[in-house]
This record gives sequence, C-alpha cells and structure tokens, in this order.
Amino acid sequence: MTIQVEWDDSIHSIIRWDFAPEWDWNDFWKAFDTSLEIGNSSPHRVDVIPNVTNTKRLPIGALGAFKTVDARLPEFVRLVVVAGPDTMTRLMIKTFAQINGIDSWRTALTLDEARAIILNDRQGKA
Repeated sequence: MTIQVEWDDSIHSIIRWDFAPEWDWNDFWKAFDTSLEIGNSSPHRVDVIPNVTNTKRLPIGALGAFKTVDARLPEFVRLVVVAGPDTMTRLMIKTFAQINGIDSWRTALTLDEARAIILNDRQGKA
C-alpha cells in the first residue's frame, strides 16, 4: 500500500498517514476509508496528520480532492495538519483553506511540528 494509515499516539487520538513517494487518488481514498474505520472506534476527538515528507508531488486534481475530503470529514475530526517540506504543497493547502474559509487545515514542515500544532490547539493555544 502506498499510504500507510496508523495511530500516531497510544491514546488513539491522532491518525497518521505515511505517504510513499508516488501515490494516486485511489490510494488516497482507500486511506481515507481506513481512517474512518479506525477513527470511529475512538471515543474522543481525532486529528489527522497526512505525512507527505517523502512525497515527490501531489497528483493532479489536489484542490478538488481537498474540497471533497473536507466535505466528507466526520464530526470526530478537528484538525488535518499536513506535514511536509514541499513549499508548493504547503502553499496549495494554505490557499485552499483561505479561499474556503476553513480553519481546520494546517501545514507543518515536520511530523514533530504537526504534533505540536495539534497539542497547542488542544490546549487552546492555537
């Protein structure tokens, strides 16, 4: 599988997606469905970290896919923090969030920064 989905923490409150260098939207939607399955078992808020640090580039159609993802996010998801150093990917996500008035999508350079953003939001510091 080109996108591995697993819990990032022991209390099952953060789902992490680890993307391979190459992936497509079929892989993405499989990962999305897996996240729904495991997230539904959590009794509390769940945040998602798509870890694209190894991804070479987003497939064509990213902005439309982001819109669909946001519309399909379940109530238990509060933040989606995309971790990766690619400037173009981060710019696309920031632009998408601004244009659509969405404050639940953020970007981070690293996994650790993504985790810190989530922690700050949970502590009311965001």
